[in-house]
Amino acid sequence: MTFDRERLPSRMGPLVAASVAMREVQKEAELAARLDIRVMMSGEYGVGKRRLARLIHAEGSRRHGQFLQVRCGQEPEARLYARLFGDEDCGQARPGAFERAQGGTLLLQDVDSLTPALQGALFEFLAAGRPRSGSGRALDVQIVTSTQKPLIDQVVAGTFRDDLYYLLNTMYLPIPPLRERPEDVEPLFHYFASYYGRRYGMDGRGLTYEWRARCRTQHWPENVRGLKAAAAAFVTQAAQSLR
Repeated sequence: MTFDRERLPSRMGPLVAASVAMREVQKEAELAARLDIRVMMSGEYGVGKRRLARLIHAEGSRRHGQFLQVRCGQEPEARLYARLFGDEDCGQARPGAFERAQGGTLLLQDVDSLTPALQGALFEFLAAGRPRSGSGRALDVQIVTSTQKPLIDQVVAGTFRDDLYYLLNTMYLPIPPLRERPEDVEPLFHYFASYYGRRYGMDGRGLTYEWRARCRTQHWPENVRGLKAAAAAFVTQAAQSLR
């Protein structure tokens, strides 16, 4: 699992994981890709939700279509509405993310941050099953959503629509934090260190005792993202020591 914007492989391939939990996540992700169903993921910052969504896209029948992502928690309501559903500019219709992702995959990050009005608009849009452009085409997008905490808690609290929740949640994929799967730490660190090593012409460099001990004792509050940064630091230090 990486966080680079590199070109996606044509097939998904295994996640870098030794834990039973992440192997189960991989099996479920592969099933979601084959069935082309809507997926809802939850997990802390940095566990790899975006990467997993990209891998689901790469493994499925939509891999030749576009993969688009929208961060639902970073824009004002009106701007986010236009970004999702489209708007008009100088009399010309501008397609939204759903229209642009036709034939591909759309990741809605932090979907739990949608306002009540946007939740209602999204529900009506998905229930209608057609883009708003009037083209007559049926909606043909695999929708993947992500949250940092299980969305069912907001449904129970009444702050997220239950009908929208069930429209989005055909398959639920909770991704455990790295501290709950310590057996994944060293394989991931090796993977990232090798990745950066290749970039700097340092193939085959293994972990030192110091870094191996650090891997085992860290809690990794930023999860895989923090581990990747640590691997980059390790390779940088190793490169500097060779100068």
